Amino acid sequence: MPTFRRYLSLLRPHRARLALAIVFMLLNAISTTLSFTMVEPFTKLLFATVSGDAVAAPAPLPLPDFVPGAHAIAGLAADWNHWLFDTRRIVGFERLCFVILGLFFVKNVSEYLSSFLSVSVEQAMLRDLRGIVFAHLQRLSLSFYHGKRTGALISQVTNDVDIMRQIIAAGISNLLKDGLTLVGCLVIVFLSSWKLALLSMLVLPPAGWMLAVIGRKVRSRSGRTQERMADLTGILQESIMGARVVKAFGMEGFEQSRFEKANQGYFASFVRMRRVASAAKPISEYAMILLAVGIAWVGAREIFEHQSLPPGRFLQFVTALLGIIGPVKSLSELNNSIAAGLGASDRVFRLLDTEPTISDRPDARDLPPLTDAVRFEKVGFSYDTGDPVLRDVDFEVKRGEVVALVGASGAGKSTTLDLLGRFYEPTSGRITFDGIDLRDARTSSLRRQLGIVTQETILFHDSVRANIAYGLPDVPMERVREAARAANAHTFIEKLPEGYDTVIGDRGVRLSGGERQRLAIARALLKNPPLLLLDEATSALDTENERLVQEALERLMRERTVFVIAHRLSTVQHANRILVFEGGRIVESGTHAELLAAGGAYRRLHDLQFRD
Repeated sequence: MPTFRRYLSLLRPHRARLALAIVFMLLNAISTTLSFTMVEPFTKLLFATVSGDAVAAPAPLPLPDFVPGAHAIAGLAADWNHWLFDTRRIVGFERLCFVILGLFFVKNVSEYLSSFLSVSVEQAMLRDLRGIVFAHLQRLSLSFYHGKRTGALISQVTNDVDIMRQIIAAGISNLLKDGLTLVGCLVIVFLSSWKLALLSMLVLPPAGWMLAVIGRKVRSRSGRTQERMADLTGILQESIMGARVVKAFGMEGFEQSRFEKANQGYFASFVRMRRVASAAKPISEYAMILLAVGIAWVGAREIFEHQSLPPGRFLQFVTALLGIIGPVKSLSELNNSIAAGLGASDRVFRLLDTEPTISDRPDARDLPPLTDAVRFEKVGFSYDTGDPVLRDVDFEVKRGEVVALVGASGAGKSTTLDLLGRFYEPTSGRITFDGIDLRDARTSSLRRQLGIVTQETILFHDSVRANIAYGLPDVPMERVREAARAANAHTFIEKLPEGYDTVIGDRGVRLSGGERQRLAIARALLKNPPLLLLDEATSALDTENERLVQEALERLMRERTVFVIAHRLSTVQHANRILVFEGGRIVESGTHAELLAAGGAYRRLHDLQFRD
């Protein structure tokens, strides 16, 4: 979808407020334009060297006949001159002063209202866009996040979206408001003296061409600047999340050096962009100075030598021309703002154009509760690198069975569970629930049946209660306590400063590893899933915490279908079946006793762990 159309789609919900803002912009442009037409009668009434009160009205501005309503406007101008000049001079001057006060009142009130409404529309669009980007990130598959720096994604949702504000603000405020004012001023300029107006046209096109060249360079450099900001954000995020490791290894100096290098890269990129962008304002201003000097010279000749331009009309022309400078400056900077915003837009819209690799088919159906078995049928899988991670994995797990997956790191155990949760799709083969291919089922209905507890426990910067009841916000407090008791977590929770209302910090940093694991188990218990995936759930715990967590896991595993991964073979000896993985294949399958007796791969793993 073209960028312009995408912006329009963001604008559509706020078109009523935008329409009102445009009405006030139009009022502002009209009142600004009319204020310039006050110059000639003002100078005529104030400085005319005539005897008595009679002052001749200035000649009306010449309107071509093809202008819509030209005769009506001429009639209004005649009435205006009659009202101002066919009376005592002081009365006409007083009337003019009141009109000027009224015009500037309308001008300033409409400017305030148009600015307020414009900012309201701009911020509403940015709010909507952030929501759209975040929602899209939630829909993307796990494969999208492989190889992506968290900081870079954060930068796209925050910095890039904020820079896109420049296009929205420039488009609404600068282009509409200043564009309307510029048109009004140009009308006065041409009607005051078409010769001087044509002279101004000799200067503006070359300046416009130079500004366009600058804009193209700003756009390309803006994109590179945002990439440097993403690098900077990524390093900052990594160093904060890994603060314990950084300090433990004494790497503060290294991380500071890494940050300073990225910081310098952003600085240099931003300065290069601004070096180009900063040329826009002086170019436009010098063009206006050239124009002003040329007009002053030609205007003086028209007044003094040819007497073809009244002095009041010339002052009106100059005033209107000066009124053009502000909008022209603003519109010249608009080019840079849009160019910078387009660089950010490219990155954000490229993210929004990324399609999830896993999505429900149009005819997908809800997956009924498991009654028979989960089956892997000749399943193969590889990541984007193309190297196979799983090869011809084939097994069946009956409802209510506990199946353990063991093997060396990288053998394919965690990938098997990821495929079962449909975080990835098999490259070959299929996975079925009671004979239903997971690709034919709605993913949400599958995940409602899953409970997951991993070694890397993901907790949120929220209360203990909110973390346990994640995904079940309306669950009664008593059920939360019951789940915590079953997970051996209630005792330590009660000792926290605010009990279940204690905020546990980012990723649960205020808790120990065992406490975090028990909260994750409580979360799974509260969900009460029929299918449970346990990935290295006790491998990083001390003896006491492992005992508490193991007790909680045993309660959690009762009357459920369980897939469990563990490096410690002592935790899986009572599984109904153990699958031994090597190089992405299942090389052995059986009970603990059967596999020990077979003397194969499982026996070797067992002997390595228990040889002491």
